[in-house]
Amino acid sequence: MWAVLMLMLTQVPAQLPCAAGETSLVCHCKAGMETACTLLKQLQPETFTRLRTALSVVQEARKLEGSQAEPQGQTDSESYESTECKGQEHHVISRPIAKELEDHKSLRGLYQPRDPRFVSRAVDEKAHCGYQHWHRNVDREVIKWLRDHSKATSQQFEAALRKLYSRPDLRARFPNGF
Repeated sequence: MWAVLMLMLTQVPAQLPCAAGETSLVCHCKAGMETACTLLKQLQPETFTRLRTALSVVQEARKLEGSQAEPQGQTDSESYESTECKGQEHHVISRPIAKELEDHKSLRGLYQPRDPRFVSRAVDEKAHCGYQHWHRNVDREVIKWLRDHSKATSQQFEAALRKLYSRPDLRARFPNGF
């Protein structure tokens, strides 16, 4: 069954977009990241089961429509590879943010520096190469948010990160979000 789920995740991720309030773990699993799905299955088995059910429904609906074609907006000559990012990996939980999280009243111990659950790939090398000015500004913004929200839950923090990374300037650098 696990292999079937992974196959479904890689074939229909556009059918199950990340929703507001979902954790990065769920979003990454929906995007077909096998490590995220494995971790989701271990940490949140009920959520994993609901996701597996939703994916089964989507797959069955596509079979009934007789359409195993690629998602709308892509032609036969295009592939998922053409939209894959080629730049550096970007760690949303940078070392400065992780340091601030360690001092945070309610989020202490939940995140680690360069947390593998919060990684994205830049569209190209120009978009992200090292610890650039824009990166330092994003870190300052996140640190300010943490200081302004001393009682934030992990869900609130991750929602704030998703909102930040959905801004046009960051979406241009990281089209797949994080």
